[in-house]
Amino acid sequence: MKKVLISVVILIFYATHASAQIKKQKVPCTTQLGSIVFAEVDTTISRGVADNYLMWDNGSTILVKFMNGGSTQLREKVKQYAKEWEQFANLKFQFVPDNTATTNIRVQLGNGLGHNSFVGTQSNNAPQREQTLNLDTSDFVDVDFYAADFQKGGAFYIYAKNKGSDVSNYSYAKLVDDVLTMPNIRWNFASMRGTTLHEFGHAIGLLHEQSYPGAIKWNKDSVYNYYKKAIKWDKEKVDFNVFHVSDQFFTNGTSYDPKSIMQYSVDSWQTLDGFSVSTNYELSAGDKKLIAALYPKDKKSSDLLVPTVKIDNFSKLEVKANATKAGLSIFPSFDLKTNSILGEVYLVAKLATEDGYYVKTTGKLNNWHGTVASYSLMRLLPDSKVSYNKNEKNLELFIPYAQIPELNGKRVIVEFAVYLDDVKNKQWDRLMYNTLTTPLSIPR
Repeated sequence: MKKVLISVVILIFYATHASAQIKKQKVPCTTQLGSIVFAEVDTTISRGVADNYLMWDNGSTILVKFMNGGSTQLREKVKQYAKEWEQFANLKFQFVPDNTATTNIRVQLGNGLGHNSFVGTQSNNAPQREQTLNLDTSDFVDVDFYAADFQKGGAFYIYAKNKGSDVSNYSYAKLVDDVLTMPNIRWNFASMRGTTLHEFGHAIGLLHEQSYPGAIKWNKDSVYNYYKKAIKWDKEKVDFNVFHVSDQFFTNGTSYDPKSIMQYSVDSWQTLDGFSVSTNYELSAGDKKLIAALYPKDKKSSDLLVPTVKIDNFSKLEVKANATKAGLSIFPSFDLKTNSILGEVYLVAKLATEDGYYVKTTGKLNNWHGTVASYSLMRLLPDSKVSYNKNEKNLELFIPYAQIPELNGKRVIVEFAVYLDDVKNKQWDRLMYNTLTTPLSIPR
């Protein structure tokens, strides 16, 4: 049986390029944000222009704070670049003090973090103690300037030597480490701007432009070999992060835009026809047009609006051994809100073992796509709010012991998830929320 672990976030990959005599290394987004949960690998996940199911409410004020790290200058630049989106989208980024208890987006600045972000409203599912967006400050250093200065024995060379660095065997990584200890750093503001715009684009629901159907004819063998050597990615990771093509639905009627800020650079050797894309540092005309359509300033809601549900005030996931009914009674406590468009919502409790495997079943009962589970279909009214298990027990998901196979003494984890089926647009099993318990023992 294959072990399957996947993050609740969509993995975002973005790298910038720079030339230097000391070889610059890419900073890909290889770190998944958020809690690791048990889930099937969903090959239908869209990674095109925008995930319509993760959009913020039109006109939202999104609360943003910095976690520990980053100079005042660096923070002010990030704010400035992020707010460029406000010129075209009916959204506002409100940057609040670091000690603000509850925020929507939390930015971590630091060396070695990679560039990555939750997509859209997925940020709301992350614990308040965790960041939702990383910006790797090592990638913003003006490497060309410092490398040239080092090689001519200038002020930086003297600084590194006096610091005790081995200047006879100097590397890019050591250069960055030394620069980041300096009091007044010379930054590459073009790179900083492009990356910040890109990651905040993800934060408001945009996805990678290279996933546009038919956009790029990849030279797959060369790309596989490159990522294997550069960052030790296996074939599966390259397929997911680089080659995945989105459903045409998520392109929102747009055409492929190689100048998009959401398109990372492509070298000619990576494609079969020699197609290449240089690094983009600013919003394209296509970016501005799409984000204005998704978040219009002249109307209440977008013409591209799809059904969504939001989970708020999730307080607990109670699991009780029910001796009378001979099974597990599961009581999630939360508020659920719908928007103005109807969709079908499934509330699902699935079982996984403590070592990271779903508990599989071939039975007809308590079966959610081959996993032991209990689920309930909710057909909710538009623009409604429902509270579950707050003041009274009004939702129970029950799994009989008889439907749970022998687990050889292993404990189980209960995963609670909310899925949306958009029947009109034929988009199924959209994961809107999930959480899980610590390992539990099942009575026998």
